[in-house]
Amino acid sequence: MFGDAGSGLLVMRKLWPLLSFLSIASAQAELVAMDDGELSTVQGAGIGIVLEQVLLDAGQSIGDHITATPAVITINDITNASGQNVPVSVKEFYLGATGSNKGANLAPVNIGRLTHPFEISLAKGEELRSLRDDGQFVQTTPSNVAVLEFTFPERLASGGSACVSGFAAAGNNCSSRAAEKVDMGVRFDFNVIPGGRTDIINIDITELAMDGSYLRLWGDGARAQLVGEARLNIFAKTLDIMSCAAGAANCATAAEQNARSIYLTNAYANVSLGYGKTQPLLLDVTSAGQFVLELSNPVLAAGVNPLSPGAGAVNTQSGVGKARAEDFYANAPRTNIVIENLNAGGTRPGPGLVPSGGYNFGSNEIRGLSFNYLKATSHDL
Repeated sequence: MFGDAGSGLLVMRKLWPLLSFLSIASAQAELVAMDDGELSTVQGAGIGIVLEQVLLDAGQSIGDHITATPAVITINDITNASGQNVPVSVKEFYLGATGSNKGANLAPVNIGRLTHPFEISLAKGEELRSLRDDGQFVQTTPSNVAVLEFTFPERLASGGSACVSGFAAAGNNCSSRAAEKVDMGVRFDFNVIPGGRTDIINIDITELAMDGSYLRLWGDGARAQLVGEARLNIFAKTLDIMSCAAGAANCATAAEQNARSIYLTNAYANVSLGYGKTQPLLLDVTSAGQFVLELSNPVLAAGVNPLSPGAGAVNTQSGVGKARAEDFYANAPRTNIVIENLNAGGTRPGPGLVPSGGYNFGSNEIRGLSFNYLKATSHDL
């Protein structure tokens, strides 16, 4: 249960933590004693966060007019097979209200609100729910476990706002209103060949919302490791990707920049990783320091090798295996990736408009995707 707060910690201007047990002096309310019956109905536990008047612009120059340089974050200690450092530079990052014209006209934005904040909470697995594509909320986490949950503003079963303005296929169940969506951009420079070639990815997104995204983590006793499940929702009016830096060689003119751009218009992705009850996302690190993400076969018992199940396999035609399979295919959230218009090259005539010129791939969709088995491992370059 989150109380109304009149002020909060300052982070990016203002950060409002909402605690069920916190009363701020400026709030227009009085503390009232509650008896045991009333206390038993209180379910709120955790922290809610609302970001007010947020504006980030790492592309602005710092220093005086002679030494001024844009802000850059460099990620080091990524090495290739020869042991050479392969730095990744993060540049031109911005975040602000919609209508920014790729960061040229930034204004502050409020993200989330008191009734639909970002949340950090600890809950029982049987109390958590996930939204299926058919609009029904289902339990995906196992019962009798304590789950640490990080969530974005929620998606609603009904009565919400358009997830992507003017694109009904994305749904109208986002809690974020139009004024609470953001424009965001970032540029990555990859020095793949130290001292030589630099590869660039420049990304600009308009009207971005991530409602319903979450990460849930808990400990699995049988596996003796940290496990979880994640849902990544991305809703965007436009997403432009350019493979060069404006003003650089072969990227100076509008024609050169457009030839190196890919445009997505009216797009969304619901990426589901893990179904906690029978297919949790396994998080591990090898002895060589490599990260491992794995989704095991949902009908096999923990620890059974899906590539060579042998006697440990669970019969999927009847019994426990059949029940696990039926539950997984009926209730596990699916992955959907939908792009109303995909264009390579050409020019976007205005904000939110479909590009002209180049090659138009039209509509592209992946719907109802589920993972029976997935293993991803990081490797040295």
